[in-house]
Amino acid sequence: MAAELSFGHNLRAKKKEVLTSAVSFLPWAQGCFSALPGCTTERPGGGIEAPPNAQTVDFKDAPARMLGVALHEYGSPHQFKVQLCALPRELRDSEVLVQVHAASLNPTDARIRSGSLQHLCPLSLPVILGFDCAGVVAKAGPASGFTAGQQVYGRQTLERIRESNGTYAEYVVLDGQEVHTKPQNLSFEEAAAVP
Repeated sequence: MAAELSFGHNLRAKKKEVLTSAVSFLPWAQGCFSALPGCTTERPGGGIEAPPNAQTVDFKDAPARMLGVALHEYGSPHQFKVQLCALPRELRDSEVLVQVHAASLNPTDARIRSGSLQHLCPLSLPVILGFDCAGVVAKAGPASGFTAGQQVYGRQTLERIRESNGTYAEYVVLDGQEVHTKPQNLSFEEAAAVP
């Protein structure tokens, strides 16, 4: 059974509340949750350096920050907090910037969140988790094989989660080799569960 949770429009309407306090987020079951389209989180000691051959992503009409679901401590699902975070700003030639419409929760996400894999997959907390998603390409690197506006699904790599963020956010940068065109007969929620 897939569980869906949509939080985007409700939190946008309560912008003042989100700005003044963290909102707890509890994913109830493995499955899909519809999110605002992906996110990066600011790390202690500064942001991420621009990767080689990176281009700057220009969000002309977007705010400087977006919503994301961050893990601040290993443990129960109560450790997730919805927060404002920095938009992804760098895109390599082979990468795709995806506006996330749905992200799925899978057993790996649950194990990482609980801390049972922290010796194998150490992460710098807070971190935006999430491996699988579906959405719309906002911008594509020239060597990615995609164009803006395409409906896609894909998966984030652990290395990219360490560098920037996972799929539990409004926007996420994915490697073009990990992205595929979404079949028209699948919803975003169904496609997010495929990777």
